[in-house]
Amino acid sequence: MAPTRSQSRTPEPSAHDSLTQNLQQLTQVTQKLSNAILHNNNRPPPPNGNSDVARQVSSHRPPIFAGEEDPTTFEEWIRAFDKIFEVVECPEGRRVELASFYFGHEADLWWVHEGPACRQEPGFNWESLTARLRGRFYPAHVRAAMYEEFLHLKQGMTMVMEYHKPFLELARFASELVPTEATKIQKFVAGLNFETRKALTVSRPRTLNGAYTSAADLYRIQLLQRGVQEQIRKRNNGSAEQR
Repeated sequence: MAPTRSQSRTPEPSAHDSLTQNLQQLTQVTQKLSNAILHNNNRPPPPNGNSDVARQVSSHRPPIFAGEEDPTTFEEWIRAFDKIFEVVECPEGRRVELASFYFGHEADLWWVHEGPACRQEPGFNWESLTARLRGRFYPAHVRAAMYEEFLHLKQGMTMVMEYHKPFLELARFASELVPTEATKIQKFVAGLNFETRKALTVSRPRTLNGAYTSAADLYRIQLLQRGVQEQIRKRNNGSAEQR
């Protein structure tokens, strides 16, 4: 007798069997993925450790340079990367690549056009990049203005610390005017008020920081003396009024 139609049909798997099979396949895929990740994590780092440099630089949260024509912002950006590169021991060959990643707006647009040619130049490095950036984003009229401001900088009616801060900022833009520690001290002392300048001329500090510390101490003493003198004057005026 020929088999009936119902007897010749292959039994279909139940919904429970299909679910079990899918779970087994998913478990196998998950296990393979876990093994791959574990194998990758256990892989020894390259000899020079370059694969971690970008992550290390990023961990210090470097600033973005957007191409502002502001010498202070620009020099602070360079100084920040100088310190980061030193701390993470960044290889010279990767400094341009990593620093240019932190360009924004005008600086990034400039690098899109100029970067390919710069990278083709033999020996183009971090020093070369900062020189090109100065030429582009630190124009001559800005340099002249900063130089002129530093040239005529005086303490005036401000406190010593309020004179010292712009002195340090502006000195970076007039390096030809104060190329040595001795010339920086001379220029700093020359801008102080007469009494402080006279005292430091006699003591002759050997470092700029020493000159600043001495000037700040003298300024505090002068303020105390003026306060005492003002109290004496008020007391004398009060005594005269009571007579």
